[in-house]
Amino acid sequence: MQAAESTEYLYRLHCSGCHGLDGEGSSVGRIPPFPGIVGHFAGSEQGRLYLANVPGVVNAALPDGETADLLNYVLRVWGTPTRDRGKPFTAEEVHHLRARPVDDITALRQALAVELAKKRISIAY
Repeated sequence: MQAAESTEYLYRLHCSGCHGLDGEGSSVGRIPPFPGIVGHFAGSEQGRLYLANVPGVVNAALPDGETADLLNYVLRVWGTPTRDRGKPFTAEEVHHLRARPVDDITALRQALAVELAKKRISIAY
């Protein structure tokens, strides 16, 4: 199995149940869509902290390297290419991000929404 195929498999196994095969999410359960939104998180330290600690990523219980591959896959497929999207995730970065406690993931997302709104970027869905 090729690396891209195995990462797509990981997406189907761990993410598509909520976000769908098309990454569009669902209004039921307030599952956010990826297109037009996910790429904006990867350009800041707090956004990267958010992506590495959302419940679906944490509950997937994947090793750091596979988590980095999966986050990079989502960004590659649904992240709008922008110059402030950030560099690809690495296993080492994921390890460090997971070690930082996020007590309230919803509050972190709201804080990111405020910061992005200052740049005229909406992550509402």
